[in-house]
Amino acid sequence: MILSNQINVKESTLISSAQGKDMAKNLLLESILLESGSKKALIRRRRQIIKNLRNILIKKIINFDHFLNPIDTYKLMLIKSLQFGHPVIQCDSGMKKFIRGQLNGKHLINLFRTRSYLRKALWYLTKYAYKRKNILFVGTTIPSARYVATTALKTKSFFVNFRWLGGMLNNWKTLRILLQKLKTLQKEQKNKIWKSLPKKESIARRKEKQRLEKYLKGIQMIKGFPEVVIMTSQMKDISAARECKKMGIWNLSIVDTNCDPRLADLIIPANDDSASSIKFLLYYFAKAINAGRALSILKKKFNNKLKYSSPIKITYTSNKLMKNGYNKNRKNTKK
Repeated sequence: MILSNQINVKESTLISSAQGKDMAKNLLLESILLESGSKKALIRRRRQIIKNLRNILIKKIINFDHFLNPIDTYKLMLIKSLQFGHPVIQCDSGMKKFIRGQLNGKHLINLFRTRSYLRKALWYLTKYAYKRKNILFVGTTIPSARYVATTALKTKSFFVNFRWLGGMLNNWKTLRILLQKLKTLQKEQKNKIWKSLPKKESIARRKEKQRLEKYLKGIQMIKGFPEVVIMTSQMKDISAARECKKMGIWNLSIVDTNCDPRLADLIIPANDDSASSIKFLLYYFAKAINAGRALSILKKKFNNKLKYSSPIKITYTSNKLMKNGYNKNRKNTKK
């Protein structure tokens, strides 16, 4: 069992198997006992520890259907309505290779491709979360708006779920000014400054604050430029996809049969009009991102443990000398 005073309960729940727990315990104990050796050896050992722990977590999380029969996985995808596409007339030319057949004039998406692309996407999300990159969720349609917000809050990410304002990424400096304006208005309301203002002006400021919160509430705490964008409604937020392409931001999109896969760096062919389909995919996105974040915290803890493990003997000798010196001074004072 992993030491409770070294790793949080939230992180320890990710490694649920007995084998994973034993391996993590051994690696942690080895890192603590590693008191001697060169700096290069310590760095090499640290990298090996992190790599082994990462492999344990990746096996548990990336293989999301590890304990299921593949047939059961496809049945679950069918229940969640991932296979339904748009009418045949609306099909995009880039999506033809992801289509399995037709039903009542509508295309059916190949779920074999969906599963393989989902596994790939989970790996990338874990990697980017491990590197502590800013992740932005974008989904402004009615089925996706609610789940986009909840997933972003669970993963400590940012979101836009009401409307994508044109130029949010291109004109980042202008957006920062708007965010600063929102913060000042919130402070004014908190400090009750509006009571001393005329009624007309206070109402105008309240309306301006409500308008900014409606559009920018999900990104008001963002500190840096978003490095990863996850989109659940590409057709409605196509301007966001084009901005990501132009700015070189890594973009993961859930694409339906009427979407353009060329506007995203990685796609998941699935139904983007069903709430159950979007919820199913976002659940595993959140799982992968939280795994990456937990790995980065573990890395920091191992770094600190290895950093302070080698100079133990030196500190011991220095403390001993200090004690001896203190005793000599004490003897001299007595004399």
